[in-house]
Amino acid sequence: MTPEDPQGPAPEAPTTDRVVWLALIVALVLLLQTGTPPRVVVLSAIVIAATLAFSLKWRLAGGAIVVLLLVGLGLRIVPPTGFSDVLTVTEAATREMLAGGNPYGHGFEESIPPGAPFAYGPLALLWYLPSLADPGRMELLASVVVLGLLALRGRPLGLAIYAATPAFVVASGDGSNDTTAGLLILIALLAAVRLPLLGAALLAAAVAFKPYALAWLPGLVGFAGIGPLLVFLATSAVFWLPALVAWGPGSMLWSYREADALHSRPYYSLAYGLGSSGDVPPAAWNALRIGAGVALAVLNFVLVRSAAGLIIGGTLVFAATLFLGWWSTFAYLAAVAPIVCWHLDDWLGLGGRVAWPGDPVRRVTTWADLAIPVRGTVMGSRHAAR
Repeated sequence: MTPEDPQGPAPEAPTTDRVVWLALIVALVLLLQTGTPPRVVVLSAIVIAATLAFSLKWRLAGGAIVVLLLVGLGLRIVPPTGFSDVLTVTEAATREMLAGGNPYGHGFEESIPPGAPFAYGPLALLWYLPSLADPGRMELLASVVVLGLLALRGRPLGLAIYAATPAFVVASGDGSNDTTAGLLILIALLAAVRLPLLGAALLAAAVAFKPYALAWLPGLVGFAGIGPLLVFLATSAVFWLPALVAWGPGSMLWSYREADALHSRPYYSLAYGLGSSGDVPPAAWNALRIGAGVALAVLNFVLVRSAAGLIIGGTLVFAATLFLGWWSTFAYLAAVAPIVCWHLDDWLGLGGRVAWPGDPVRRVTTWADLAIPVRGTVMGSRHAAR
């Protein structure tokens, strides 16, 4: 490896082939379902199986990436199997704002059941304006962008998992907003490992969309110092102060508290996994998740000194805060899926990056490594942040 070629020599074709085979097998396993699956799932499985069979004879690395991309797109076009009223409430809250009202501090009859508040950041009120009549299009667009970025990157396993995992597919079209949150978090963290101040500003935008993105802030401060914290606070003021002045902190806090209190039964959480039925009150479970999240956040601030620590540590804070309590949802996984899938091949030590004609990824990363190198390392490799 030389300074002139920071990525090192291109991986040997046999290594690429093995990684492609692994990715296709993983995608095929993820598509296996019981009962009567949607036709697009069966068709996707057949196409992936055929691609795998042909790739055993011929080198189809680029073709396999295209197939995984098309499968991911096809799975997301069909009607989702789940339902969330998050976008329904967001649409109602946005229309309330456009009519001069307060989107916070009260419930909305449009939710199922009626009465759920708008419990998201002010950026979410603006994000869906281009497609307010059907805000789900923005979630689909975010999913397509993530798929495209992963395909362009050319790391097969991460793309396969994002393309075919049922939870990620459903979350892209079930009415939740976590796919967009995942895109914003991905962009913020990719920027943060090279340009921490820019990353801090982008992370503030992600928090202004959905506050759980705050999980990566302690690690960012530990990783890059006080400067990113100051930028984060200044950018957050741009997003939050107008809303606080216009609608008051009381109404916003009410919405967040009420949203947390709506869930009478545990779901997709530690309480759910342990079969809790109220013998331990929800408040105790929530104290556990918040306490665990705060403890991990402090450890992130104290210990994180690398890009790996920033990404993995923040993900642990996110997971503890959202899944160790009374109620959670699989859709939250879509928020961490992009950044995890982006790095997964590197973290597992897999070679086999699929290079596109002209290798634009190598050209861009070579320039970036010289102009704005990654701060620290990711899993022992200075190249894994790509």
